[in-house]
This record gives sequence, structure tokens and C-alpha cells, in this order.
Amino acid sequence: MRRYIFRGTSFRLPHVAFHADIHWRIPTGQRVVFEDFDDGIVAFDALVGSTHLLDVTAAEALAIIEAEPGLVAPAIHARLLERLGVGAESIPLAAVDELLWRLEDLNLIAGFI
Repeated sequence: MRRYIFRGTSFRLPHVAFHADIHWRIPTGQRVVFEDFDDGIVAFDALVGSTHLLDVTAAEALAIIEAEPGLVAPAIHARLLERLGVGAESIPLAAVDELLWRLEDLNLIAGFI
């Protein structure tokens, strides 16, 4: 049995075999507005009124999830590589998985089964 954390609450999900089984979406009611600056991309979370400084990979991941809710990490990874025009050695799947959990910690995305 694996332990997962959703929105800061830790609990066990007996029927989830891998992180790859988790589908990602923008939470209901969430609206993220992006602005590109020299130092990075600022994302304004209109639901709670917070701002976050993102790199291009995180911003693209959010855009992919917003455009295609319900994707799993490997699909998001493939789309990121395609959008950014880089190979898998530049952005490993494990890095995308970690990125998704960090975005979930910020309440910008949510995982579901």
C-alpha cells in the first residue's frame, strides 16, 4: 500500500499502484493567470489570491493540464518534451513527477484516480 498526499493530507490509497495512475487537473473554480517577466513566469492564482514564480517547464505543465485535464504523468511528460523541443535526457519523467507534486502542494493542480 502506498502513501499519497493530496492538499496536505496524508492518507493511503490501496488501489493505486503507481504515481502514474494519478490523473492531473486544475481544481474546480481555479483560474491561473500568467505573465512572462525576465526573471520567470508569474502565475496568479485567482482562487486564493496568491502569486508564484514559475520556470518555463512548470508553466508549460500547467498549460498542458489546463488544456487536457485528466492526463497522467507520462503523457504530461511526453507533451512537455514536444512543446519544449527537448529530449527525455533533458527533462526525465521523475523530474516531471516531482514537478506535479510541487504544483499540487501549491494547490495549482489536483490529482485524482
